[in-house]
Amino acid sequence: MTQRQDLSGIAGHDLIFDLVLTADGNPLNLAGITVTIYLKASPVTPDAIGAVFTSGQGFTITSTAGGALTWTIPAGDMSISAPGALWYRVDVSASGADPQPAMYGALNLIAA
Repeated sequence: MTQRQDLSGIAGHDLIFDLVLTADGNPLNLAGITVTIYLKASPVTPDAIGAVFTSGQGFTITSTAGGALTWTIPAGDMSISAPGALWYRVDVSASGADPQPAMYGALNLIAA
């Protein structure tokens, strides 16, 4: 289910990404699924010190059956203010289940 997808954007600007979560090549139905996105300095940075995005607070699910969401990172987020590489991971979990990564990758920021 885990898919690597590297992203890129311009440092210091609002960033908007349309993502589609999949399982076995098919859109992941997000009904009853909790989605959490972590943005951090590197893959080994603890989640607790990264930025955490949840539904309605950083991203919007645009198609539950189609596994689609729009992730918005505001320009004021200090983690995207300077050029360089960051790391993100999208976790999904059903009721009572441990979170599992659905998507991850580098977020490469270029200078304006």
